[in-house]
Amino acid sequence: MNELIREAIEIVNDLGDVIFIGAIAVMLHTKITRESMDLDFAVTKELTDKFLEDKKYFKFEENGKSVRRTPRGYKIDIYRNDVSRIPLKSVIDTAKEIQVRKNQALKAASLEVLIVAKHRAARLQDSDDLRTMAKRKFKEINWKSLEELADSDVEFKAIRTEMTYFSK
Repeated sequence: MNELIREAIEIVNDLGDVIFIGAIAVMLHTKITRESMDLDFAVTKELTDKFLEDKKYFKFEENGKSVRRTPRGYKIDIYRNDVSRIPLKSVIDTAKEIQVRKNQALKAASLEVLIVAKHRAARLQDSDDLRTMAKRKFKEINWKSLEELADSDVEFKAIRTEMTYFSK
């Protein structure tokens, strides 16, 4: 089993119900891995700093930034309000449970949430993730849901064009 998937399972065991986003969510949906040493997730309930520290999820200063790490040393980013301007409620309501082993599932942001978030982030690794999702999951994209998540018709059309191009 992939080390990030193992760590994601540990995070759920430690913190409870979370929804993975970012590279780990793309990996869960597509079964394609890419180099990533952090795990991003949205929370379905408030996790206080005290709760996180009691669970040994400590903050560190690294390269002039405050970074939180799991007890096993993985960097995490916790999304508490929105994901790339997508309201947390939409992320939670559309999340998918994905089996990772016989009796274990992890929640991941929906394909549509991931596509909009990755499109908005527009970094090189996000384009790679969009390409991977288009190649593997294009026929499963719910375009109506994606259109509802987009800020405008212009954004929706740009995403649809991009995903269609990447799917070829």
